[in-house]
Amino acid sequence: MRKTLAAFAAVAVLGAPALGEETYEQRLALATGYIDATLEDIDMQAMVKTMWQPIVADVTAKGIPLDEGQIAKIDQLYQEEMTGPMYEIMRNQAAVMAELFTFDEIKAIRDFYASDLGRAAMTKLPQVTQRQTPMVLQMVQEKMPEIIPKVQAILSEGSAAQ
Repeated sequence: MRKTLAAFAAVAVLGAPALGEETYEQRLALATGYIDATLEDIDMQAMVKTMWQPIVADVTAKGIPLDEGQIAKIDQLYQEEMTGPMYEIMRNQAAVMAELFTFDEIKAIRDFYASDLGRAAMTKLPQVTQRQTPMVLQMVQEKMPEIIPKVQAILSEGSAAQ
């Protein structure tokens, strides 16, 4: 990532907006460079693994045994089906960043993730996701029985008014 970021730093300086007159194209170019560099460092296989692990944990918690072969097949399935789309989503993030952030904000984000601390944050992201996903899923399961009837009541109010 450091080689790529050095090249993008040179481009960013040369293409930096003069006196605050930045363009979407400049922000997009900088964000694209940041995303490309990030994709070199991210462990996408580990990120995809965090998608299926809660499912396997839920299945085994319900007393359904899974052997290593089944788990390997689930992993392979998810890797094949999710890796490409995850890369595409990440690449599309450049356009979102260019719409939401200023040139200087994108540059600061890029610079942070080029630092040792930023790289550590990026490489540990799959572990954070892995640990938080089960908590989020449990919270959703616990809250949905309360939320669904309330949503249905709100929807029925709209129907009754018509």
